[in-house]
Amino acid sequence: MLRRLTVFLLLLMCLLPCAAQAQETNTQLTHYLLLGQDGYAEDVVEDARTDTIVIVTLDETHNRVIMTSVLRDSKIKNPNGNDTKANLLYRYFGFDGITSCLERELQIEIEGAVLVNFEHVKPVIDALGGVDIEITEAEYIAIRNILLGQDPNMPDGPGMTHMTGRIALAYMRARATGSGGDFGRTERQRKVISQLLEKCRSLSLTELVCIYNQVSEGIKMDLSAMDVLRAISKGYALIEGGATFEEFSIPQSGTYSYGTVGDSSSALIFSWKSNREAFHEILNNP
Repeated sequence: MLRRLTVFLLLLMCLLPCAAQAQETNTQLTHYLLLGQDGYAEDVVEDARTDTIVIVTLDETHNRVIMTSVLRDSKIKNPNGNDTKANLLYRYFGFDGITSCLERELQIEIEGAVLVNFEHVKPVIDALGGVDIEITEAEYIAIRNILLGQDPNMPDGPGMTHMTGRIALAYMRARATGSGGDFGRTERQRKVISQLLEKCRSLSLTELVCIYNQVSEGIKMDLSAMDVLRAISKGYALIEGGATFEEFSIPQSGTYSYGTVGDSSSALIFSWKSNREAFHEILNNP
């Protein structure tokens, strides 16, 4: 009897830490995939490369919106098990392909995906009054080069800059800024998105739906109309409740190296497992 009791106590001691760890898992998370098609076409292109890949996480437990950028050159296994780059997943395998691959590597469930044509983001930025962002000398030069210096709202130089939709889009598209590469580019994208979300605090739910309607022609998604309304309502409740905006990037700094994939195309090589663990640490511990 004593031996059985001892075994029972040992099992209980082993299980308690597991139970405690399970309780720490944040279960009030909803993940959506935001894909940005880079280019100057007026409409969404079916064979688009998705140069912007952002997982938007609505965290009802800690009242947060977390934006996680997956860099476009990240090496990843496609649905067939072959190595490819993340920005080619949608082009060859559609929403199901890119969603399933990210779910597999990050061990999350993505509610739905949205593909946005960046050209249709400009009127939203303008409708919200633009964004104010401090730019470097290199970013200033990149913006001028993209717009050929021909815009009445062109910034005068580096420093705090009020951006219209056209200027902000050039800022988000800039790649050659002297440092940061695609890491810097995704950081600029998150800065603009964060400011837009911040501006939404003063809007009503009806106004948010109107803004969605403005860009709906430049959007393709695998969400139903009810799913969209549910997502907008949930996001609005968080924003109205003073939600904070947090950022994360995959791969994390110092976890990757440069290599090649497929036709010798340059790619970021890293451990998805270690980056997944860092990602889940952010999800569970604000």
